[in-house]
Amino acid sequence: MADLWVDPFSGLSGDLWVGAFLALGVPEADLQAVLRKLPFDDLALEVKTVIRCGVQATKASIVIGGKPDEGQTPHLAASGTLRGVRKRVQVGGHDHVHGLSWREVDELLARHLDPKAAAYAREAFRVLGESEARVHGMPLEQVHFHEVGVKDSIADVALAAAGFVQLGEPKIHMGPIATGKGTWKMAHGQYPIPGPATTYLLTGFELKEGVAPLDRELTTPTGAALAVALTSSKRAPSRFIPERAAFAAGGWDFPTTPNVLRLQLGTVPGGAAELLQLETNVDDATPQQVAHAQARLMEAGALDAWVTAATFKKGRSGWVVGLILEPSKLEALSEILVSELPTLGLRCWPLQRLEAERSFRPSAVEGVDLKEGRWPGATVVQPEYDHAVKVARASGQSLRAIQAKAKGRL
Repeated sequence: MADLWVDPFSGLSGDLWVGAFLALGVPEADLQAVLRKLPFDDLALEVKTVIRCGVQATKASIVIGGKPDEGQTPHLAASGTLRGVRKRVQVGGHDHVHGLSWREVDELLARHLDPKAAAYAREAFRVLGESEARVHGMPLEQVHFHEVGVKDSIADVALAAAGFVQLGEPKIHMGPIATGKGTWKMAHGQYPIPGPATTYLLTGFELKEGVAPLDRELTTPTGAALAVALTSSKRAPSRFIPERAAFAAGGWDFPTTPNVLRLQLGTVPGGAAELLQLETNVDDATPQQVAHAQARLMEAGALDAWVTAATFKKGRSGWVVGLILEPSKLEALSEILVSELPTLGLRCWPLQRLEAERSFRPSAVEGVDLKEGRWPGATVVQPEYDHAVKVARASGQSLRAIQAKAKGRL
């Protein structure tokens, strides 16, 4: 699987994702075939090469009734719904015409897309629905999209998911995301950029305003939702070997900056995993609270967690609680730290971790596998701890005895 470095210095939107995969070599005919699977009879995919501030790029547009989205109106405005179905509901005392519900979109994608593409597209709309639910204070099942859920947005997500699968599902590393600045008129009024749903979706990503003109929404909810669904690392790689570069174009043509998405397909050298290290100091927690927090961190997906005794200012004794995590887990694991421990601050920084090639094989003790880690010129072999504990308890023997027997065939 290749690595894909996505650099959204001018933002992200659904059509930019579609253009990205086309620019990287996914055949247009394949995405046209995907569009024909959707239950819309007035949509078409238009692909052309354009110039954005001197940069040649691939522009993909979903055309509705012969009218493409050119970026001059909100990309996710409620311009239509599936087969003309429209829903009118009261929200905050105002009458709104809404598009499809989250459940209707989810079922549509599952029914009309191939399983792999459907999984990514459904995930994008799930996180989008959850962010809308948080904005409006309602359960996911009650969400009806008014900024999204219209036909062009459903098509953008479906084609982006299909393009990602066609490209071989590369590991995506996301650079800083430009959101734009100023305000933007949405269904419920004038909001600062990024909008509320986009703000929730972009949690954990590195953000910047970008250099576009004022009052331009550079990153849309669908663009952000696809970033959540497709991205493996929420940080740009510190080392990268590009093998192919491409540019996708947005709808606007700014006079002083190219409205494009920069893409580089290649590899992260050395097999170094892009991770984060998170730490906090605590000096007024009980040992039980610290032990419980460490256990919860591991259960919630921390790759490692540790507690180190320390002495802080004014001679206070306490602990440093640290962990290594994938960037996508930052929000969830941070919430555990601040809820379980009386801390006033967290420290976080990126790190790379080199990992041995790992495999398992049977040992001399039935039910206990040997975990083997291979480095160039070195090998580490140990009985799997959980297996050995289970056998030791069942047999009444000591853990040390089971571990020694398991290694006897080495």
